[in-house]
Amino acid sequence: MKLNLKTDYALRLLILLATRPDQQFEIETLSRIHQLPASSVMKIISELVRHGYVHSIRGRSGGVQIGQEPSEIRVGDIVHAMNEPMEIVDCSSCLLVGNCRLKGVLCEAAQAFTEVLMAYRLSDLIEAPAPVLTPLLDRDNGADPTSQT
Repeated sequence: MKLNLKTDYALRLLILLATRPDQQFEIETLSRIHQLPASSVMKIISELVRHGYVHSIRGRSGGVQIGQEPSEIRVGDIVHAMNEPMEIVDCSSCLLVGNCRLKGVLCEAAQAFTEVLMAYRLSDLIEAPAPVLTPLLDRDNGADPTSQT
């Protein structure tokens, strides 16, 4: 299975926010760090705020930060919140619908995929920080872009 880009970016944004739980990030900063259009980051963050995974602080010194303890956020719930379709194949237009046993196998595979995602929490993804994360945060002329609010 392959996650859609919206879900992929949501997971990446949450991983970053969870590694710096006491820090607020502007959308523009997140956009720059992840090299994504600010409008895309805004849409994803809005969805994450709606589900309570991210907390938004309005105003001049505002920004966004992780909204729950990473140990309380299951990866599978994030995938579900991003409306990720979990079916492997759309069988609705297949000629074999009545006699096909493949659908059961594919449903079982999708269920196993979902169970694995539900077994992991955001805290599992940040326990050993990825060495690639620090260079991403430290670029921008040697300044830490996350220090902006």
